[in-house]
Amino acid sequence: MLNYLFKGLFVFVFSVSVTFAGNQTTLDNHRGAMLYENHCLECHTQQIHWRDKKMVTDWKSLITEVNRWQYISGLEWSKHDVEAVSRYLNNRYYHYP
Repeated sequence: MLNYLFKGLFVFVFSVSVTFAGNQTTLDNHRGAMLYENHCLECHTQQIHWRDKKMVTDWKSLITEVNRWQYISGLEWSKHDVEAVSRYLNNRYYHYP
């Protein structure tokens, strides 16, 4: 319970500081990273993103896979959340246009 409190406090403080900085892109990037790290890293390692039989081959398939796995996991992410996580993964691993 205390762990969730600290995570919530971190997200709140971080969101407020970034919002006051006026940089929406930075906020989206950090939100995508936070969502991925909190909900996906339990099963995913870095290898999942560069294996030979990867499912993601372009930007559209990246969004499709993020949306598919959030649905399977019962996360009920918004379209904005799916796009934020997709952008984070694209910036970190894939580099699709």
